[in-house]
Amino acid sequence: MRLIPPGGSLSLSRSLLRFGTFAFPEWTSVAPTLGYSARALLAVGLALFLAFYFQLQTPMSSVTTVLIVANPVVGAMVSKSFWRIFGTVIGATAAIVLMAAFPQSPLLYFMGLSTIIGIACCVSTLLRFYKAYAAVLTGYTIVLISVSAFAAPDHIFMAAMSRLSAVTVGILSTAVVFLVTTISRPETVLRQVDQTLRNIALQLSHSADHDGAAVDHTPMPDDSGQPLSFRAMTMTSYDARARLLSQANALVEAIEYAAADNFAIGRRARGLRAGVARLLGLLSTHHPVWREQPSRTPQAVRARQIVQDVMAAFAATPAENLHLDDPGQMRAASRAAIATLDELAEETEDLPTIAFIDNERDILDQMRAALEDFVGPQRHIRRIRLKVYFDWPAALRNGARGACVTLLGCLMWYVCRWSSGANMLTYLIPASCLLATSPLASRASVMFASGTLAAIPAAFICQTYMLPRIDGYPLLWLSLSVCLLPGIWIQFHPRHAMRGFGYAVFFNAMVQIRNPIAYDDLSLMNLWLSYLIALIGLALVFRVILPADHRLDTGRLVMSINRATERLARQPLHRPVDWTVWENLQMQKILRMIQRFSLVAPPIRVYETTDAAFVCVSVGRLITRLRRLALHPAVHEQDRARTRAALAAFRHLSSHPHRTALALRAAALDIMAHVEGREAASHVPTRRIAACLEQASLLLDATPGFFHKRGPLQLSSDMPGANNRLNIAIQPATTPFGMKAA
Repeated sequence: MRLIPPGGSLSLSRSLLRFGTFAFPEWTSVAPTLGYSARALLAVGLALFLAFYFQLQTPMSSVTTVLIVANPVVGAMVSKSFWRIFGTVIGATAAIVLMAAFPQSPLLYFMGLSTIIGIACCVSTLLRFYKAYAAVLTGYTIVLISVSAFAAPDHIFMAAMSRLSAVTVGILSTAVVFLVTTISRPETVLRQVDQTLRNIALQLSHSADHDGAAVDHTPMPDDSGQPLSFRAMTMTSYDARARLLSQANALVEAIEYAAADNFAIGRRARGLRAGVARLLGLLSTHHPVWREQPSRTPQAVRARQIVQDVMAAFAATPAENLHLDDPGQMRAASRAAIATLDELAEETEDLPTIAFIDNERDILDQMRAALEDFVGPQRHIRRIRLKVYFDWPAALRNGARGACVTLLGCLMWYVCRWSSGANMLTYLIPASCLLATSPLASRASVMFASGTLAAIPAAFICQTYMLPRIDGYPLLWLSLSVCLLPGIWIQFHPRHAMRGFGYAVFFNAMVQIRNPIAYDDLSLMNLWLSYLIALIGLALVFRVILPADHRLDTGRLVMSINRATERLARQPLHRPVDWTVWENLQMQKILRMIQRFSLVAPPIRVYETTDAAFVCVSVGRLITRLRRLALHPAVHEQDRARTRAALAAFRHLSSHPHRTALALRAAALDIMAHVEGREAASHVPTRRIAACLEQASLLLDATPGFFHKRGPLQLSSDMPGANNRLNIAIQPATTPFGMKAA
């Protein structure tokens, strides 16, 4: 089924694109940036005109809003606009209440402001997408509103209404321009999902190892023609698997924004999210325990070949036949392959071979389940409610960081009694709050500060040489467009996006365009000096005030994954477990772990840790299958009791992972020893129970250092053993008298 109809205006646009590519070879790479810049400047002109027409006190706030919410993806722009208005309303209300509560008590006001901003930063860390932006915006909006009312607290209400009016004008102007000039294409996100499916299938098929074919891991471009997230810090990718993880994780954001803009995608959003969650889980099977060292029995070799053939055929399906529209062929191939794998498992009594075949079968099961979520019935999808991982330690740290920055900045202004100190706060506090929630805050703060530093001479030139020589609105808009264009252009390139954002947004704050315009050289110099001091402080804040310890964060996330696995194994069998939800929570932790650990560890160490984390998720998948198989009515009661005892052995996972592995292997051998004496109907589920136990024991023995609570990842980088391999067993601790601890 073709989602894009041939002919019409689309054919004309393609003809023009081909002509532009032929006449200008670099046109395809420049056109998206040029188109976004033109639309952003047009929205700036409309917002500035409306701000002057409505005689707003701070017209440049409307321009700043345009530069913040403008996004080449319309869904992202709509979502951010909504949450910006929501955060501005809450922040304006809080500003009025806080000023009314402490009109003559500066110190109490500073403490209250610091507390609110700390809470906002904490909540922002827990949320995702632009909900997080709304939370942090709520906090620093108080500062932006209160600056003009510090000298006259009675004017706080009018300042709040002026801020809200400017934000509304900027959002409406941006929406009008971008909605009129953008054609919504729901097939874009569907093609991104389909391409990610193909890339994952190709990776699992190991086609590149057999025929030398190159694997294209470049994400498909979105509606703007840009393959990466707009105005985002790039995450270092070290290998094909890391790129696939990043690509699959980016689909979650793409679906979120497409659902905000397109009704058809909104109806399918929950199913698409569930399918992407399964794809992330499918990537967790790509670890070396099974992928690089398969069993060499004929049945195991045949099982591996079957799965590779199915995945290769899936990846090679013509692009016109989207799997999301007609996955019937893939469903039929998966069912036939699973039936063949079940027959192969019946042909052997070798337990490692049965375990290997069962693992290959699970890969096909997961791919088939992902397809069912993408195109399955809505009543099935409604039962899947994915959860967001709340990283409370990081949230509390970011909250404390935001509160400390705010309190120190306010006290510096209060003690020094600098007349332009409030202007310093309007940069230091918002910038610190925006960066405090990022795991890359240290690097991003330098880039943000460098962009703001470049805005100071640009503001000087604009204010001194351009504005005094113009007369009328058209020249004013043209002058601002010339000065804003570098920042807008750079924002479209992720490597320097933070520099462009800092330049474009705070250039507006430095150029004092009021209604009417008044020139005051001393005020301008004070303003630029305050921003210079603030940006220096910004670069220092994230290296002095509660700096992030990425290795400690990695160890904490590792222990969180291990504890979740222990709890999953120790739950009663009759208690239902939503496997997709559990797996997606662990994958969120793993993605954060990779992002943070890659900042302090060499690539080879990140490889090893990622493999071990995927092993842990695979163990959780085996636990879920054991729970389901143990409840099979054909399973003998003694085998069910042995399975319960084996699951109970996971209580030693963090203290003695080897003991847990031995218990699982012993239970598997015991079950296999009695399987022939059971009823014929119980042979298949009982053999699969033994296979799962054998797999789990092998996985635990592969990376004991990851599971142990005193493993290398739980040690500081300067402690002995911190760089040990994760496949080395941890020796029991000793007491001061030389006796081994229990």
